[in-house]
Amino acid sequence: MEWPITPGDYIVGEPNAPVAVVTLASDYKYWELKNYALCGTCFSENFGIEKIIINVLANPNINCLIVCGEDSAHLPGQTLVALAENGVTNFGGFRKIVGSKAGLPYLNEIPMTSISRFLREIEILDLVGVTDPVVIQKTIDSRSPGVREESSVIPMPEIDEHSWKKYEKLVTRNVMSYIKKSTTPELKTQGLA
Repeated sequence: MEWPITPGDYIVGEPNAPVAVVTLASDYKYWELKNYALCGTCFSENFGIEKIIINVLANPNINCLIVCGEDSAHLPGQTLVALAENGVTNFGGFRKIVGSKAGLPYLNEIPMTSISRFLREIEILDLVGVTDPVVIQKTIDSRSPGVREESSVIPMPEIDEHSWKKYEKLVTRNVMSYIKKSTTPELKTQGLA
């Protein structure tokens, strides 16, 4: 099997290394990190995280994901940490990451068994906001190798600029709910709505 199995903005380091690094919206190319299996960016709280899960699970040598760098406006870093801490729940037919502050924190393109395995087998280290390559490299170097269970290949659907539209009704419902809440009678009587 060729690894990584899904494309993205990353570089492959040493495939036998126990660590994958996601630098969120920060440019990893200038940090000159080493001793990792995979290092790259993530800008979205849904498809980007799904791609991380797929590539990490497909390499049985990886047992740790370091989440570092500056978060994007879609909050994939905060969402990955929330995923590790709280998991997912079914919300209106969608698998929503509990505790995420992002707009569309849904993982529906990959099987729930893969999400469960990822949470069970991969340690997620929260360095969100850390951009010092020395600190990140020390964290990479502190990790011990250890082969996980057999790697799995998870099919990933094609994702393009229109893929988000499957959530359009959910976004509309959330926006309308927010508008209704902000125009309650109490606010109207106070002249605030």
